[in-house]
Amino acid sequence: MLKVLELFGGIGACTAAIKRLNIPYEVVDYVEIDKYAVKSYNAMNDTNFEPQDITKWDKDIDVDLIIQGSPCQDFSLAGTQEGGDENSGTRSSLMYETVRIVNKLNPKYVVWENVKNVLSKTHKHNFDKYIKYLSDLGYNNYWKVLNAKDYGIPQNRERIFVVSIRKDIDDKMFKFDELIECVNNIESFLENEDVVSHRYYGLTDLQRKMFTSDGNGIKRYVNSNVVDKFGLYQVADISFPNGYNKGPRVHDYCPTINNTTTKSSFIIKTSENPMVIRRFTVVEIWRLMGFNDEEIDKVLEVNTEAQMFKQAGNSIVVNVLEALLKELLLK
Repeated sequence: MLKVLELFGGIGACTAAIKRLNIPYEVVDYVEIDKYAVKSYNAMNDTNFEPQDITKWDKDIDVDLIIQGSPCQDFSLAGTQEGGDENSGTRSSLMYETVRIVNKLNPKYVVWENVKNVLSKTHKHNFDKYIKYLSDLGYNNYWKVLNAKDYGIPQNRERIFVVSIRKDIDDKMFKFDELIECVNNIESFLENEDVVSHRYYGLTDLQRKMFTSDGNGIKRYVNSNVVDKFGLYQVADISFPNGYNKGPRVHDYCPTINNTTTKSSFIIKTSENPMVIRRFTVVEIWRLMGFNDEEIDKVLEVNTEAQMFKQAGNSIVVNVLEALLKELLLK
Protein backbone atom coordinates (compact mmCIF):
# COMPACT_ATOMS: atom_id res chain seq x y z
CA MET A 1 0.00 0.00 0.00
CA LEU A 2 1.56 3.29 -1.15
CA LYS A 3 1.18 5.93 1.54
CA VAL A 4 0.87 9.40 0.01
CA LEU A 5 1.12 12.89 1.47
CA GLU A 6 -0.14 15.69 -0.78
CA LEU A 7 1.29 19.10 0.14
CA PHE A 8 -0.22 22.22 -1.45
CA GLY A 9 -2.72 19.59 -2.58
CA GLY A 10 -5.08 21.84 -4.56
CA ILE A 11 -7.70 19.79 -6.37
CA GLY A 12 -5.72 16.58 -6.07
CA ALA A 13 -3.97 15.99 -9.39
CA CYS A 14 -1.71 13.54 -7.56
CA THR A 15 -4.63 11.47 -6.26
CA ALA A 16 -6.25 11.48 -9.69
CA ALA A 17 -3.03 10.30 -11.35
CA ILE A 18 -2.48 7.46 -8.84
CA LYS A 19 -6.07 6.30 -9.30
CA ARG A 20 -5.46 5.93 -13.01
CA LEU A 21 -2.41 3.73 -12.34
CA ASN A 22 -4.59 1.22 -10.46
CA ILE A 23 -2.10 0.70 -7.65
CA PRO A 24 -3.07 0.27 -3.99
CA TYR A 25 -2.65 3.60 -2.20
CA GLU A 26 -3.76 5.65 0.77
CA VAL A 27 -3.67 9.43 1.07
CA VAL A 28 -2.51 9.60 4.68
CA ASP A 29 -2.91 13.37 4.66
CA TYR A 30 -3.75 16.21 2.31
CA VAL A 31 -2.53 19.72 3.13
CA GLU A 32 -4.26 22.66 1.45
CA ILE A 33 -5.23 26.02 2.96
CA ASP A 34 -7.82 27.07 0.34
CA LYS A 35 -11.20 25.92 1.66
CA TYR A 36 -12.76 25.91 -1.80
CA ALA A 37 -10.04 23.66 -3.23
CA VAL A 38 -10.54 21.36 -0.25
CA LYS A 39 -14.26 21.17 -1.08
CA SER A 40 -13.41 20.16 -4.64
CA TYR A 41 -10.94 17.51 -3.47
CA ASN A 42 -13.37 16.04 -0.99
CA ALA A 43 -16.17 15.95 -3.56
CA MET A 44 -14.06 14.01 -6.06
CA ASN A 45 -12.56 11.59 -3.56
CA ASP A 46 -15.36 11.11 -1.01
CA THR A 47 -13.12 12.38 1.79
CA ASN A 48 -13.60 14.89 4.60
CA PHE A 49 -10.29 16.70 4.88
CA GLU A 50 -10.22 20.15 6.46
CA PRO A 51 -8.08 23.12 5.31
CA GLN A 52 -4.57 23.04 6.80
CA ASP A 53 -1.80 25.64 7.03
CA ILE A 54 1.44 24.00 5.95
CA THR A 55 3.51 26.30 8.18
CA LYS A 56 1.77 24.76 11.19
CA TRP A 57 1.74 21.16 9.95
CA ASP A 58 3.83 18.86 12.17
CA LYS A 59 2.37 15.36 12.27
CA ASP A 60 4.10 12.05 12.92
CA ILE A 61 2.93 9.75 10.12
CA ASP A 62 4.41 7.07 7.87
CA VAL A 63 4.76 8.28 4.28
CA ASP A 64 6.20 6.68 1.13
CA LEU A 65 5.58 9.51 -1.33
CA ILE A 66 5.33 13.28 -0.91
CA ILE A 67 4.08 15.32 -3.86
CA GLN A 68 4.11 19.08 -3.72
CA GLY A 69 3.26 21.82 -6.18
CA SER A 70 4.31 24.77 -4.04
CA PRO A 71 2.97 28.26 -4.93
CA CYS A 72 4.49 29.57 -8.14
CA GLN A 73 3.15 33.14 -8.20
CA ASP A 74 6.40 34.76 -7.06
CA PHE A 75 8.48 32.79 -9.59
CA SER A 76 6.09 33.05 -12.54
CA LEU A 77 6.64 35.53 -15.37
CA ALA A 78 2.95 36.35 -15.04
CA GLY A 79 3.30 36.94 -11.29
CA THR A 80 5.03 39.33 -8.91
CA GLN A 81 8.65 38.18 -9.38
CA GLU A 82 9.21 38.61 -5.64
CA GLY A 83 10.96 35.26 -5.59
CA GLY A 84 11.00 32.50 -3.02
CA ASP A 85 14.02 33.11 -0.83
CA GLU A 86 13.93 31.13 2.38
CA ASN A 87 12.28 33.01 5.27
CA SER A 88 11.29 35.87 2.93
CA GLY A 89 7.58 35.45 3.66
CA THR A 90 6.55 35.19 0.00
CA ARG A 91 4.11 32.51 -1.07
CA SER A 92 6.74 30.80 -3.18
CA SER A 93 9.13 30.58 -0.22
CA LEU A 94 6.72 27.99 1.21
CA MET A 95 8.65 25.47 -0.90
CA TYR A 96 11.05 25.24 2.04
CA GLU A 97 8.27 23.91 4.26
CA THR A 98 8.51 20.76 2.17
CA VAL A 99 12.20 20.45 3.06
CA ARG A 100 11.26 20.64 6.74
CA ILE A 101 8.61 17.95 6.33
CA VAL A 102 10.86 15.67 4.24
CA ASN A 103 13.50 15.94 6.96
CA LYS A 104 10.91 14.91 9.54
CA LEU A 105 9.22 12.05 7.66
CA ASN A 106 12.04 10.65 5.48
CA PRO A 107 9.77 9.34 2.66
CA LYS A 108 11.04 7.11 -0.14
CA TYR A 109 10.11 9.58 -2.86
CA VAL A 110 9.50 13.32 -3.21
CA VAL A 111 8.08 15.00 -6.32
CA TRP A 112 8.11 18.79 -6.75
CA GLU A 113 6.39 20.73 -9.55
CA ASN A 114 6.73 24.42 -10.34
CA VAL A 115 6.92 26.92 -13.18
CA LYS A 116 9.80 26.78 -15.65
CA ASN A 117 10.89 30.28 -14.64
CA VAL A 118 12.28 28.94 -11.36
CA LEU A 119 15.27 27.99 -13.55
CA SER A 120 15.82 31.58 -14.67
CA LYS A 121 18.87 33.57 -13.61
CA THR A 122 16.74 35.50 -11.10
CA HIS A 123 15.37 32.47 -9.28
CA LYS A 124 17.69 29.53 -9.96
CA HIS A 125 19.53 29.98 -6.67
CA ASN A 126 16.36 28.78 -4.92
CA PHE A 127 16.08 25.80 -7.23
CA ASP A 128 19.72 24.91 -6.57
CA LYS A 129 19.25 25.37 -2.84
CA TYR A 130 16.26 23.01 -2.83
CA ILE A 131 18.28 20.37 -4.71
CA LYS A 132 21.17 20.71 -2.26
CA TYR A 133 18.86 20.42 0.73
CA LEU A 134 17.34 17.20 -0.63
CA SER A 135 20.76 15.83 -1.50
CA ASP A 136 22.02 16.56 2.01
CA LEU A 137 18.96 14.77 3.39
CA GLY A 138 19.94 11.63 1.47
CA TYR A 139 18.16 11.89 -1.88
CA ASN A 140 19.25 11.56 -5.50
CA ASN A 141 17.54 14.23 -7.59
CA TYR A 142 16.39 14.07 -11.20
CA TRP A 143 14.66 16.94 -12.98
CA LYS A 144 13.28 17.94 -16.36
CA VAL A 145 10.96 20.51 -17.91
CA LEU A 146 7.85 18.71 -19.19
CA ASN A 147 5.11 20.09 -21.43
CA ALA A 148 1.51 18.92 -21.14
CA LYS A 149 1.08 18.97 -24.92
CA ASP A 150 3.56 16.10 -25.13
CA TYR A 151 1.38 13.94 -22.87
CA GLY A 152 -1.94 13.76 -24.71
CA ILE A 153 -3.27 17.15 -23.54
CA PRO A 154 -3.44 19.97 -26.13
CA GLN A 155 -2.22 22.63 -23.69
CA ASN A 156 1.12 24.40 -23.97
CA ARG A 157 2.10 24.12 -20.31
CA GLU A 158 5.78 23.82 -19.43
CA ARG A 159 6.58 22.92 -15.84
CA ILE A 160 9.71 21.78 -14.02
CA PHE A 161 9.42 18.42 -12.26
CA VAL A 162 11.97 17.24 -9.71
CA VAL A 163 11.95 13.57 -8.65
CA SER A 164 13.92 12.84 -5.48
CA ILE A 165 14.59 9.23 -4.51
CA ARG A 166 16.10 8.20 -1.20
CA LYS A 167 19.64 7.03 -1.89
CA ASP A 168 19.33 3.78 0.05
CA ILE A 169 16.59 2.54 -2.30
CA ASP A 170 17.67 4.21 -5.56
CA ASP A 171 19.11 1.24 -7.45
CA LYS A 172 18.63 2.70 -10.93
CA MET A 173 18.78 6.12 -12.50
CA PHE A 174 15.30 7.60 -12.87
CA LYS A 175 14.36 8.21 -16.50
CA PHE A 176 11.54 10.53 -17.39
CA ASP A 177 8.85 8.79 -19.40
CA GLU A 178 9.18 8.92 -23.16
CA LEU A 179 7.16 11.73 -24.65
CA ILE A 180 3.69 10.77 -25.82
CA GLU A 181 2.69 12.43 -29.06
CA CYS A 182 -0.36 14.61 -28.57
CA VAL A 183 -2.85 12.79 -30.76
CA ASN A 184 -5.87 14.55 -29.26
CA ASN A 185 -6.85 17.76 -31.00
CA ILE A 186 -8.55 20.58 -29.15
CA GLU A 187 -11.95 19.63 -30.56
CA SER A 188 -12.08 16.41 -28.55
CA PHE A 189 -11.88 18.42 -25.31
CA LEU A 190 -14.71 20.84 -26.13
CA GLU A 191 -18.35 20.66 -25.11
CA ASN A 192 -21.08 20.43 -27.71
CA GLU A 193 -22.04 23.93 -28.81
CA ASP A 194 -25.70 23.32 -27.94
CA VAL A 195 -24.86 23.01 -24.22
CA VAL A 196 -22.49 25.99 -23.99
CA SER A 197 -24.04 28.91 -22.15
CA HIS A 198 -24.45 32.25 -23.92
CA ARG A 199 -22.17 33.69 -21.21
CA TYR A 200 -19.16 32.32 -23.03
CA TYR A 201 -19.81 34.20 -26.28
CA GLY A 202 -19.10 37.80 -27.17
CA LEU A 203 -16.05 40.06 -27.10
CA THR A 204 -15.08 43.21 -25.26
CA ASP A 205 -14.24 46.30 -27.34
CA LEU A 206 -10.51 45.65 -26.92
CA GLN A 207 -10.82 42.00 -27.86
CA ARG A 208 -12.95 42.87 -30.89
CA LYS A 209 -10.28 45.33 -32.00
CA MET A 210 -7.64 42.65 -31.68
CA PHE A 211 -9.56 40.28 -33.90
CA THR A 212 -10.31 42.90 -36.56
CA SER A 213 -7.26 45.15 -36.42
CA ASP A 214 -6.44 44.78 -40.13
CA GLY A 215 -10.00 45.11 -41.38
CA ASN A 216 -10.17 41.47 -42.46
CA GLY A 217 -11.51 40.04 -39.25
CA ILE A 218 -10.56 36.73 -37.73
CA LYS A 219 -9.78 35.15 -41.12
CA ARG A 220 -6.40 36.84 -41.01
CA TYR A 221 -5.41 34.60 -38.11
CA VAL A 222 -6.75 31.26 -39.32
CA ASN A 223 -4.22 28.84 -40.76
CA SER A 224 -6.05 26.44 -43.04
CA ASN A 225 -3.20 23.94 -42.90
CA VAL A 226 -3.61 23.66 -39.15
CA VAL A 227 -7.36 23.28 -39.51
CA ASP A 228 -6.93 20.47 -42.03
CA LYS A 229 -4.48 18.65 -39.78
CA PHE A 230 -6.00 19.13 -36.36
CA GLY A 231 -9.72 19.57 -36.87
CA LEU A 232 -12.25 22.36 -37.08
CA TYR A 233 -11.18 24.34 -34.03
CA GLN A 234 -8.28 26.57 -33.20
CA VAL A 235 -7.45 28.64 -30.12
CA ALA A 236 -6.68 32.34 -30.23
CA ASP A 237 -4.42 33.42 -27.40
CA ILE A 238 -4.88 37.13 -26.67
CA SER A 239 -3.11 37.13 -23.33
CA PHE A 240 -0.99 40.14 -24.24
CA PRO A 241 -3.31 43.04 -25.14
CA ASN A 242 -0.41 45.48 -25.58
CA GLY A 243 0.38 43.64 -28.77
CA TYR A 244 -3.13 43.72 -30.19
CA ASN A 245 -2.07 45.37 -33.44
CA LYS A 246 -0.42 42.09 -34.37
CA GLY A 247 -3.62 40.24 -33.57
CA PRO A 248 -4.12 37.10 -31.50
CA ARG A 249 -1.74 34.17 -31.80
CA VAL A 250 -3.65 31.20 -33.16
CA HIS A 251 -2.70 27.60 -32.31
CA ASP A 252 -4.09 24.10 -32.43
CA TYR A 253 -3.62 23.86 -28.64
CA CYS A 254 -4.65 25.84 -25.58
CA PRO A 255 -2.14 28.30 -24.09
CA THR A 256 -1.06 27.78 -20.49
CA ILE A 257 -4.14 27.68 -18.30
CA ASN A 258 -3.99 30.20 -15.46
CA ASN A 259 -6.37 32.39 -13.48
CA THR A 260 -7.03 34.63 -16.50
CA THR A 261 -7.29 32.02 -19.24
CA THR A 262 -11.03 32.33 -19.69
CA LYS A 263 -10.72 36.08 -20.15
CA SER A 264 -7.91 36.03 -22.66
CA SER A 265 -8.11 32.85 -24.75
CA PHE A 266 -10.80 32.16 -27.30
CA ILE A 267 -11.88 29.15 -29.32
CA ILE A 268 -12.43 29.69 -33.01
CA LYS A 269 -14.53 27.30 -35.04
CA THR A 270 -13.42 27.76 -38.61
CA SER A 271 -15.73 25.62 -40.74
CA GLU A 272 -18.97 27.52 -40.51
CA ASN A 273 -20.13 30.98 -41.49
CA PRO A 274 -20.35 32.97 -39.32
CA MET A 275 -17.36 31.66 -37.38
CA VAL A 276 -17.81 30.79 -33.73
CA ILE A 277 -15.67 32.74 -31.29
CA ARG A 278 -16.09 32.09 -27.58
CA ARG A 279 -14.26 31.56 -24.31
CA PHE A 280 -13.47 28.19 -22.79
CA THR A 281 -16.07 26.75 -20.43
CA VAL A 282 -15.12 25.53 -16.97
CA VAL A 283 -15.70 21.92 -18.07
CA GLU A 284 -13.30 22.35 -20.98
CA ILE A 285 -10.64 23.93 -18.77
CA TRP A 286 -10.79 21.05 -16.29
CA ARG A 287 -10.63 18.52 -19.13
CA LEU A 288 -7.52 20.30 -20.37
CA MET A 289 -5.99 19.77 -16.92
CA GLY A 290 -6.60 16.02 -17.26
CA PHE A 291 -9.72 15.58 -15.10
CA ASN A 292 -12.60 13.46 -16.37
CA ASP A 293 -16.26 14.40 -16.60
CA GLU A 294 -17.28 12.31 -13.59
CA GLU A 295 -14.82 14.23 -11.41
CA ILE A 296 -15.89 17.56 -12.91
CA ASP A 297 -19.59 16.88 -12.31
CA LYS A 298 -18.93 16.17 -8.62
CA VAL A 299 -17.11 19.48 -8.20
CA LEU A 300 -19.81 21.43 -10.04
CA GLU A 301 -22.19 20.36 -7.27
CA VAL A 302 -20.13 21.99 -4.50
CA ASN A 303 -18.24 24.92 -6.05
CA THR A 304 -18.83 27.92 -8.26
CA GLU A 305 -17.40 28.14 -11.76
CA ALA A 306 -15.29 31.12 -10.67
CA GLN A 307 -13.59 29.00 -8.01
CA MET A 308 -13.16 26.12 -10.43
CA PHE A 309 -11.40 28.31 -13.01
CA LYS A 310 -8.97 29.47 -10.32
CA GLN A 311 -8.38 25.93 -9.09
CA ALA A 312 -7.62 24.60 -12.56
CA GLY A 313 -4.99 27.26 -13.14
CA ASN A 314 -3.25 26.31 -9.90
CA SER A 315 -3.29 22.56 -10.55
CA ILE A 316 -0.85 20.08 -12.10
CA VAL A 317 -1.89 18.33 -15.32
CA VAL A 318 -2.99 14.83 -14.32
CA ASN A 319 -1.64 13.16 -17.47
CA VAL A 320 1.90 14.41 -16.87
CA LEU A 321 1.89 13.21 -13.26
CA GLU A 322 0.47 9.85 -14.35
CA ALA A 323 3.36 9.31 -16.79
CA LEU A 324 5.92 10.40 -14.21
CA LEU A 325 4.52 8.22 -11.42
CA LYS A 326 4.26 5.25 -13.74
CA GLU A 327 7.98 5.52 -14.40
CA LEU A 328 8.74 6.03 -10.72
CA LEU A 329 6.51 3.38 -9.19
CA LEU A 330 5.82 0.71 -11.79
CA LYS A 331 9.07 0.32 -13.75
